[in-house]
Amino acid sequence: MKVKKMGLLRRLTAVAAIASLSVLGLAGTAQADSNVGNIDTGKTGSIIVHKYDGAYGTDGGDGSVKTDTSNLGKPLDGAEFTVKQVTAKDGQTIDLKTPEGWDLISGLKASDVKGGGFSLGNGVSKTTANGGLATFGGLPLGLYLVEETKAPTNATSTTDPFLVTLPLAQSNGKWLYDVNVYPKNSVNNTEPTKEVSNPSAPVLGETVDWTITAPIPAANNGIKKFSIVDQLDPRLSFVSAKVAGFTAGTDYTIDEAGQKITINFTAAGIGKLETGQKVVATVTTKVTSQGDGTIENTALVNTNDSSVETPAVSTNWGSLQIIKHVAGDKARTLAGAEFDIFSDKDGQNKVASVKTAADGTVSITLWVGNNDVTEKKYWVKETKAPTGYILDESINEVTVKAGETAAAVKYEFANTQQGHPDLPLTGADGKLLAMIAGIGLMLIAGGAGIVAANRRKNQV
Repeated sequence: MKVKKMGLLRRLTAVAAIASLSVLGLAGTAQADSNVGNIDTGKTGSIIVHKYDGAYGTDGGDGSVKTDTSNLGKPLDGAEFTVKQVTAKDGQTIDLKTPEGWDLISGLKASDVKGGGFSLGNGVSKTTANGGLATFGGLPLGLYLVEETKAPTNATSTTDPFLVTLPLAQSNGKWLYDVNVYPKNSVNNTEPTKEVSNPSAPVLGETVDWTITAPIPAANNGIKKFSIVDQLDPRLSFVSAKVAGFTAGTDYTIDEAGQKITINFTAAGIGKLETGQKVVATVTTKVTSQGDGTIENTALVNTNDSSVETPAVSTNWGSLQIIKHVAGDKARTLAGAEFDIFSDKDGQNKVASVKTAADGTVSITLWVGNNDVTEKKYWVKETKAPTGYILDESINEVTVKAGETAAAVKYEFANTQQGHPDLPLTGADGKLLAMIAGIGLMLIAGGAGIVAANRRKNQV
């Protein structure tokens, strides 16, 4: 009987060891029972999850506490794990208090359990916190399927499901009832960037390019999904999109849903992605209106279930209003004055031509810069004066600032009315008569003066 008992014990221990070694993703703390050999069937167990970032390790672990975690990466909060007891296989109860129960799970993998033919108990879910910890305590002895049901923020994939036995066999013949596991996630720590180009011309209706550069992160299970989403401002209209080094229609597709532009990589395109590679996508838009003058834009880069947003960039616009009036009288405005607007003081780079309307004014929206640059100098020159007024040939500097149309920079131009020659009277004869009449009046006035003087003498 003694020989038979020892043989059974060796068999039980060997099967348990095989089962525990088949579990991937294990590595952890456990409190070993001092009683070598037999399982204490009166105990319960626990599974303590320690969540870290980084790639999978090759060592399944022995369930003990890792005192040195410096090489494990960063602890991850926010990962949800669900634990379910695997209660039966093909209708046979899995009872790890018996040798038959261990025989049923010998060589078993988590993928086998997920494949069917197994009965599972109700799941218990917990989310890692306080340094990536989640503890499932008070668990009956048995076999458990552990699944990551929600990845933490920026994780590119969930951890593969894995199995844990309670208790867990140790190489020294002891049993662990509190088993620590160290599953990892590859986390998307990449920082995609976004840049905005100068417009093709600094006036409304021209195009602006938005360039997204997205480094490809590592992923535990490879990349299954990859996309770039650009939610355009209402003041932008979509023109086109392209990805450098990839073929549209083959490697990626473009989905336009209102202002939401999505570049979806196909299986062929995903197959070309490598960790560390930089994907460069360009979205071309047309600027259709000014609004408050600042048009911001960001993009989302999605890798599997991870999303990372680019920093915001902006294209900035302002208004210039030209007012044309009569010199010396601002109330008398002038229609029909024509102006050229230049981006240089020498008047070599013309950006627009405008003409004053019936009220003597004309307004134009101009690009002033990107991101933190919110003002720009332009130069204005009159090219045609209103009929009857002198052309102002000077070139004038104006500073346009980003802002609403109502806050337009106003610049006033005065025109002097054309001069004219002296007007004739009624012709040569009329001119002569006027001269004679003038002389006659002078003579009469002189005679009257003499008469008056003689009278004064006589009175004296």
